[in-house]
Order: sequence, then structure tokens, then C-alpha cells
Amino acid sequence: AAREPGASAFPEPVAEPVAVLTLGTGITLIGLGLGFLGLRLRRR
Repeated sequence: AAREPGASAFPEPVAEPVAVLTLGTGITLIGLGLGFLGLRLRRR
């Protein structure tokens, strides 16, 4: 009850697409990093 209903700058429906975008970018970056490491290890 510390916050008022209209005080938050990012309500729930607006924050969802941002979370999806950050999750997607994080997963793609992890996948690229793992693939790059796999190629480097395989070329040795």
C-alpha cells in the first residue's frame, strides 16, 4: 500500500513486450555465443 495506483510509470500490459524482447535478445545472444565457442573448439 506504499505506492498509489497511478504512480508507476510502467503498468503491467506495457512492460510485457519489453520483457519478451529482452528475453528474445538474451536467448539469441547466448545461442550465438555457444555456437561461436563450439566452432572455435571444433576447429582446433
